[in-house]
Amino acid sequence: MPIHPEAPVTCHACDAEIEGEPAGHGMLLFVRGDDVLREELPLCERCALAVSMTALDRLGFEEEEG
Repeated sequence: MPIHPEAPVTCHACDAEIEGEPAGHGMLLFVRGDDVLREELPLCERCALAVSMTALDRLGFEEEEG
């Protein structure tokens, strides 16, 4: 039996508490020598949408530049 109750899941971007499943996950990659460490962090619906739209906008901008 755990001594501490399970901490609520919070959004990594805005720190809002997430009820239920996260709407998305952000990914951080760390390179240390030959090792690549990957960390998936929960995002609330608002932040998941903002991150996705920013990525799509940047992808479109890069395609326009050629």
